[in-house]
Amino acid sequence: MGEHVRRTMGKDDLSKTDAEIVQAMLPGAYVTPLAVAFDQVQKDVTEARVNVTDSFSRRQVQIDGVRATRRFPFTGQVELFDMQPSQWSSAHPRGEVRSGYVTIGIEGRADDRDSLKRELDRQETCLKNYVEWSTAQIDEHNTKLKGLLTEAVARRRNHLSSLDDLADGI
Repeated sequence: MGEHVRRTMGKDDLSKTDAEIVQAMLPGAYVTPLAVAFDQVQKDVTEARVNVTDSFSRRQVQIDGVRATRRFPFTGQVELFDMQPSQWSSAHPRGEVRSGYVTIGIEGRADDRDSLKRELDRQETCLKNYVEWSTAQIDEHNTKLKGLLTEAVARRRNHLSSLDDLADGI
């Protein structure tokens, strides 16, 4: 918050009240949570070369397999996908974020539909949890935002005023 205020508020703002400065800064300080449209899923299956362990030699071999994906449109600040919500989980969502879509996927054997579906369901649940947890944390942040900005603006005002006092004294 302090960095946002430092970048935004300069000496020319000292003629305004703290409340005016805070009101002007609020829209740019709000965080827009992620909203993933899970009901607008796009499913796809493509051919892929898949590494598996050979049951006889116990070595990795490549076979003809598939890559199964689910793609969901989303809105919100894309950077939020790189952040970790305070809620703890041993499973983190993994996927690709590009052009307003988040894609989850798995590679495997074409004849193992149940395992492919089970893993995609697990990944989707993990993504849903991540979005839910981060949204709760963002809502809490946005609720406290006005108070945090007010404190940061007051500190910035004191700092900028102290520069004038320092200039007068040197």
